[in-house]
Amino acid sequence: MGTPLKNPPVYLTLAQVRFNPILKLGDFLPSIQESLRQAGYPDFERQNIISIQITAQDGQPPAPTPVQQERFLFGNVEKTHTFILDGQSLTLQSTNYGHFEAFSTCFLDALSIVDNAMKLAFTERVGLRYLDRVMPQTGETIEQYLVDQVKGMNSRLTGRPIYAFTEAMNEIENIKLLSRVAIQEGPLAFPPDIQPGNMRISEKFTSYIGNSAILDNDGCVEGREVFSKKAVAEHLDAIHKVIGAAFRATATPHAFTTWDN
Repeated sequence: MGTPLKNPPVYLTLAQVRFNPILKLGDFLPSIQESLRQAGYPDFERQNIISIQITAQDGQPPAPTPVQQERFLFGNVEKTHTFILDGQSLTLQSTNYGHFEAFSTCFLDALSIVDNAMKLAFTERVGLRYLDRVMPQTGETIEQYLVDQVKGMNSRLTGRPIYAFTEAMNEIENIKLLSRVAIQEGPLAFPPDIQPGNMRISEKFTSYIGNSAILDNDGCVEGREVFSKKAVAEHLDAIHKVIGAAFRATATPHAFTTWDN
């Protein structure tokens, strides 16, 4: 997000493209798996996910219906990068982000592999998401790292603060940005819709137990477009800039001085 910080607080980054449904995904899997293996992602896992869909029929109340979905995971040896492929999306989860250009190139190269095998017709959503853990140093407080707008009501209430949560949704031209900040005690946590599995998280994030804040910035461009790798790259770049601005608007100058040392 601009010039890379020397000690950034990001512990998980995701990129995702949703595309036209591929009902015969299994037919293309050997080609995709071999190409990703040669690209440095030899780890492979097949998963069956159960989701709940709410359906309604005329004259009947809505009823939950379990739906089974198969997805495939491709990871590197270090367990820091995992691609998740299902019949309608490709997702990259990374616990070793580095900088945006490298992360984006990594994702787009894998998207090219998927497109070469399946000949994608269109995209419906391009998304980018950053999870940062703000951890005060010894003798500091979390309030020194966050602007007033995301600190919640704890300081205005009596008793020991346990938890604070703020959320905002904004539209910046064609980008939707959902920004969340959660402040709480305890070990590193993930949002309920994130499944890191056996990915390797940096020890500096897992060893810290105490009062911390999770910054969750989730941006996307929605709408059907003819598939174009160039267009996906442009969307990712635009979302990255918007998330960078949100990140800078959430943390204090003290925070950035700490993260850049």
